[in-house]
Amino acid sequence: MDGCRSHKVRKILQLEGRAATVRANYEGGLARISPLRHKAEELAQQAIAVKVTLTPYELAQLRRARSGV
Repeated sequence: MDGCRSHKVRKILQLEGRAATVRANYEGGLARISPLRHKAEELAQQAIAVKVTLTPYELAQLRRARSGV
């Protein structure tokens, strides 16, 4: 059956197969990354919640710490 197919048709089928493999690997990677991304967002929200409770002195300390001074 492969002998009846033109070179271009075989090439298209090969590329589609490789694309499906890459897409599956990508989607599998996303499934592993999604929980970590959610956790990172959660931690960032917690940091913001604490930041709004800082005194002016503590805010100055935070700015100095971030600037490396």
